[in-house]
Amino acid sequence: MALTVGLVVGGVGLTTTLPAAGKTATAWKTVSTKTYNDVAYYSKKSGNVYMWNTSHTKKIHNLKNYPRTTWYVYKRVKLQLGKKTGYYYKATNNNGQARGLIYRSYLTKGDNPKDAFAHSSIVKFYGSGLAGIKSVREAARLQADILALFPGAILNTSYSKDAQNDLNAGVSKTATYSKLNKNSAAVGIFTPYNWTSTSSKTDYTKLVSAALDAQGYTTSKRAKYKGYQIGIYATPHGYTSNYHNWPSGYGSFGIYLIPTGDSKLF
Repeated sequence: MALTVGLVVGGVGLTTTLPAAGKTATAWKTVSTKTYNDVAYYSKKSGNVYMWNTSHTKKIHNLKNYPRTTWYVYKRVKLQLGKKTGYYYKATNNNGQARGLIYRSYLTKGDNPKDAFAHSSIVKFYGSGLAGIKSVREAARLQADILALFPGAILNTSYSKDAQNDLNAGVSKTATYSKLNKNSAAVGIFTPYNWTSTSSKTDYTKLVSAALDAQGYTTSKRAKYKGYQIGIYATPHGYTSNYHNWPSGYGSFGIYLIPTGDSKLF
């Protein structure tokens, strides 16, 4: 039977498009999803293991080029193409620069044994996993923001650890203060551990400057510490399983300033 296409009714052209008989599906569709909280996985499979874009139309990375990487799974998806189905993980590396779909069977649960960062003591101090890594990076960024407010001061990582210890000792009933806390030559600057009026849009440098000014450490006074050794610790957001929240301790900081032996060098 002939079917007229482009039938004209009342002077208006109607074009009818008919689906092709037995047309094969060409795009993957999502059947179901399950959310995960950045669970660590790694690839033990030798040879090519591909990461696809989220629509499963393009290979974007080959995991064999990431032999020391831990992948953090944040979603499991069941995909279907015609009668074919498969489970994939949506995963990211620890800096978010490699992100996409990986076939579930290619991954093994746990931190990559070759991933030194994931196994480091500093990440474990913040609770391990991607949450701990985010905390480490943010703490370093806050430290750099404070260092910039003391032009010419020399960062001393040992003193930074003392500042961290003593900031926490101020709110802990069991922690003891460092020996630096009793050093008469050391200048200590600490803030309360209860900054609550912060958000993702907070100007941290402005906030720190105001706190320093309030304690008498104005721009001109801070400039006098050129050449001093400085230890800095600032509390990151304390990323936990719900790291998108903003805990109250965020931004609290501890600073130690200690004269460098030969001040004539500066």
